[in-house]
Amino acid sequence: MKATGHCISIHILTLIVFLKCLTVSAGEGLDRRSAEAQSPAGEQRLQFMLSLYRRCADRTGRPRQPRRLGSNTVRLVRPSSSPPVSTPAADPWHTHSVDYELKILPKEKLLKVAFVHLRAPSLRHQPISCDIAVTSRGPAGETSWGGRVVFRAEEQWTEMDITPHVLERTADRLSLAIQYRCVQESPQSSRRRRTRELSSERAQLREPALLLYLDDKGKTDWQNLHGPEPVSPPHSRKARQVGSIGSDIPNYLQKNSVVRNQCKLHPYRVTFRDLGWEHWIIAPYKYNPHYCKGDCPRILHYGYNSPNHAIVQNFINELANNDVPPPACVPYKYKPISVLMMEKNGSIVYKEYEDMIAESCTCR
Repeated sequence: MKATGHCISIHILTLIVFLKCLTVSAGEGLDRRSAEAQSPAGEQRLQFMLSLYRRCADRTGRPRQPRRLGSNTVRLVRPSSSPPVSTPAADPWHTHSVDYELKILPKEKLLKVAFVHLRAPSLRHQPISCDIAVTSRGPAGETSWGGRVVFRAEEQWTEMDITPHVLERTADRLSLAIQYRCVQESPQSSRRRRTRELSSERAQLREPALLLYLDDKGKTDWQNLHGPEPVSPPHSRKARQVGSIGSDIPNYLQKNSVVRNQCKLHPYRVTFRDLGWEHWIIAPYKYNPHYCKGDCPRILHYGYNSPNHAIVQNFINELANNDVPPPACVPYKYKPISVLMMEKNGSIVYKEYEDMIAESCTCR
């Protein structure tokens, strides 16, 4: 019963972690996700975030190593825009007027901002390059900047870093006028390439999404934080025993401690459909948090990584007062998982949650 109780407690804590961080209604999530995928641009934005997720996480949701994003959260903000400005068919400039809601939560730090330029299927199989002119409208007046993006033949999207133009913003909304002028590149020979200017009707670059790279812990150097564990020197195991009270108790380590139902790690696979969260959690489909279950032995050797308190508590339960419970079988180390989800306002978020998969067990 005790082990079962601990198992239930672990699952409850796991659910609480998600519920605190992801407080949205499943019904609302269903409406948001279906609405986002109804439009071609919405489907394209969703596919972009799925592509980002697959680059950063494996099929089980575990972040790939090394982590290359430099942040633990990426939020794709869809634009709210007016219809494209009508221009003559021969005009090479194609204009979008867009607004973005810069949703930054209190604990999040904005590290990088990028446009995700999307192109419509009309020239999907042709390489094109586009000059971009952007005008930002705000309380301090207008500012302008420009750039250039290139689409290879099969590319549906491309990123453009605009951090210097956005990072020092003061408002919660970003209003922009974005102009594209694109040319189609046609290889003629190995020595030269010919370009052909495209009219705004043919270019049809969609209004870009905004990509916010955020960190909610103030730590971005994933290489140092999550690199391989250092190899222990030969004397480290002996040093750990010397630091344990068990090594000073007469004959402690020599006594027999036979446990049939030994404390250990067990798998437990659950789908987010089982939890009623499939309408707003896009990926992963399955999650294996693992759990720890079993009896803790009377002799807690170094393999359990148990604190001195657990060793003493074992003896108190056995020799002094059995109302004091013996140590419990609980997780010792954890691994993170990556989640792709839909927010209430329609933004799609990639987020890495720490301490979500139990990796080993201990008695404490």
